[in-house]
Amino acid sequence: MNLPSKIDLEEHLEHYKSEHSTLGCKITHMIGIPLIAASFFVLPFSRKTFLRMQVGGWLLQFIGHFVFEKNKPVFMRENSPLTIRSALVFCSQEWKKLLGRQKL
Repeated sequence: MNLPSKIDLEEHLEHYKSEHSTLGCKITHMIGIPLIAASFFVLPFSRKTFLRMQVGGWLLQFIGHFVFEKNKPVFMRENSPLTIRSALVFCSQEWKKLLGRQKL
C-alpha cells in the first residue's frame, strides 16, 4: 500500500484551508465535521440517531459552502482520503484557535 507522505497531506491541507476561508463556512464545518465523525460511534446503538447526525452534519457542510463560501465542497471535486484527513485536521485546528481565544 502506498501511503501519502506528510508533505502531500500538508499541501492538501493548505489547499483545503483555501477553500474554507469565510467565518460562516468555518463555523458550519466546526459543528458539522464533528457531528459526522461522532455519528459513527453512535451507529451501533441507534441507526436513527446516526442518520440524523449524518444528515445534520452534511447539511451544515453544504450550507457552509453554498451560502457562505460560494463554492462546491472539496470532496465533490477531489475524492481522496486526504480530503477526509484534511477536514479533520482543519476542524481540530479551528477549534484549537477558538478555545485559545484566537481569531478564526
